[in-house]
Amino acid sequence: MRRRLLIAGLLALPRLVRAESGTQRTIIIGPAWALPADHGDGQLFVPLLNRSAMPDALIAARSTICPLVELRRNNRYDDPPLDRIALEPGQPVPMQPTDRHLRLVSLRQPLRIGESFGVILDFQVAGEVEIAASVEAAP
Repeated sequence: MRRRLLIAGLLALPRLVRAESGTQRTIIIGPAWALPADHGDGQLFVPLLNRSAMPDALIAARSTICPLVELRRNNRYDDPPLDRIALEPGQPVPMQPTDRHLRLVSLRQPLRIGESFGVILDFQVAGEVEIAASVEAAP
């Protein structure tokens, strides 16, 4: 049930971005948002859904607001970053605080509620996609 709701939500949201591979739209990218942060590291959440018949993966991300973006399984600093986030066909990939997310390492500027910033997501098959992320309070 939860999976169906997430898929329905991803499909219905107006702020969606689609990654294209060839002429097909394969990756649905839900609204990207980050928690406010004054300094240090930030957290970015980008729900994903692979609509193709072939597996894909998020293999990297970058932004001008930090020198490094790590793919993370959780919030624990003692766990190593992930090499990739697998995107199996038809399987939603949620991101949320204390769970899977993108860590914005060594922020160059504070993240303030209401602001936004650019991020480039790099998918193994679908390629690079530039998105905008908004800074929002935790739900």
